[in-house]
Amino acid sequence: MLPVPGAPAVADTEDMDREGAETYLRLLAETVMRGSLTAAAEPGPPGTSRMMVVGHALTAVGALDPDVTEEILADFWLAVSIRQRHGEPGQPLTAAQWLSQGRAILPRKPRPGAPQTAPPETAPPETAPLEPGPPGDDADQERAGRFVPVGLTVPFRSGAINGELCLMSFAQTGAGARFVAAWGVHTSSLELQLGFQHPGLIPFDEFTVTDDRGARYRLDHTPGGDLEWPNLIGLSPAPPENIRWLDVAPPYRQAVRVDLRPAGDAVPASISDTKLSPGEHLLLMLAERLLTWTPGFPRGGRAAGPPAGPWGAMTAGFGDIIAALEAADVLSPLSPVPARLATLCASLDLNGHGIAVPPADDLPEPWLSLLAHYQRRKPDPAQLRDGYAALAASLPELDGIRLTLLGLQHTQGSSALHVLAQGRTPEPRPGPLDIDLSFPLSIWLRDSGGRWHAARQDRCHRAGPESAIRLRLVPPLTRPVDWVEVLAGGRSAEVRATLPLHWRYPS
Repeated sequence: MLPVPGAPAVADTEDMDREGAETYLRLLAETVMRGSLTAAAEPGPPGTSRMMVVGHALTAVGALDPDVTEEILADFWLAVSIRQRHGEPGQPLTAAQWLSQGRAILPRKPRPGAPQTAPPETAPPETAPLEPGPPGDDADQERAGRFVPVGLTVPFRSGAINGELCLMSFAQTGAGARFVAAWGVHTSSLELQLGFQHPGLIPFDEFTVTDDRGARYRLDHTPGGDLEWPNLIGLSPAPPENIRWLDVAPPYRQAVRVDLRPAGDAVPASISDTKLSPGEHLLLMLAERLLTWTPGFPRGGRAAGPPAGPWGAMTAGFGDIIAALEAADVLSPLSPVPARLATLCASLDLNGHGIAVPPADDLPEPWLSLLAHYQRRKPDPAQLRDGYAALAASLPELDGIRLTLLGLQHTQGSSALHVLAQGRTPEPRPGPLDIDLSFPLSIWLRDSGGRWHAARQDRCHRAGPESAIRLRLVPPLTRPVDWVEVLAGGRSAEVRATLPLHWRYPS
């Protein structure tokens, strides 16, 4: 996360006021029941969204146990429903129906044997499992692994289909070996009209892969991909870790050699403390989510009104969330973060957020860069040509998570950064705050032209303690850049590293 200069020290989670958090949520329930006894334009009892965002916030920072939160929410639902039973038209929802719709999905440790499902209305970024890696213990799964930038394009043809397989990087860990790749498929106009342009058309089973010892492997396409975005191409079985190269041969074409020798010295990185309290960390995640939602605004960067749905309820509940975090002693009343959040809302013409403190005079540079991009009225410059830059850069550990950057790609006006996160991260648990608590880091890129880009999680493929994540850049790149500065932050520290880029453009 971005640092908060001058923020007062706040006690960690073991010193938080859990009794104060529970008392606040129960008092809020009483307040909502007294003031919201008329029908509201939301499923469930009036005030549901307000209660849910505050309950989810307190649970996210560890101030409330999920079971306690659900108990309070269920009591709230029952009390309001009884009062409305004779005045509401139609059949009211039952408590079980309301909870099953996902409005009480809270971050928790899954119970043994419990099914893991995500509600459709607050689904996280698309998640799919990787092919299982070789058997081994957790230590094998968590070893650092080997990461090599590749930057090679393999042309292929199979019948009426031809295209390019773009290998950005190679990654081998305890979860297996895979290429981070992009592709383009060219078919006849008739096939395009019939919708045949699909990754399944790439003849992965016709490729041959051979190492320097003569051993052969097969390429396995990870399910859930699409044409426009890079994906993971598994290598099965996993090769020995000391092989020097792989020859990747498409059908009826010459093989392309992939050099797997180390790329050189580690990328130099600087580390600085952030010392965020749990409440500040959560508010910064919400602010960055609001910034990456900004591209949906009309030209000029202004919102016509508060966002709709659960995200709109969360925005309108900022004041309640801040008050609840202060009641739980996870956010100091002297913290500058709420004032910056108020400034951000004012910059976007978002009213009714309920933040009591006056707006701050300054915002972090990356926030200002994004606001300036979406508030200006002149058109963007010419779009960047579709291409990719090979990367294989490991960053120092942040809050128990090791990040390795595995490629940067621009396709059809959208840009994406690909990373591998290794460490003990919780299972994805969506909620009304519309943030992914299983990846509690923020990632920003500053390009060589001086513009900042927020990296928002788009897709995730999990394999044990590893997650291969595709991060969409907001705003996307608009011109080829020579280098990017990566800023990755968590609760305890942030890391900065500058990476040179060498772009490649498939035909």
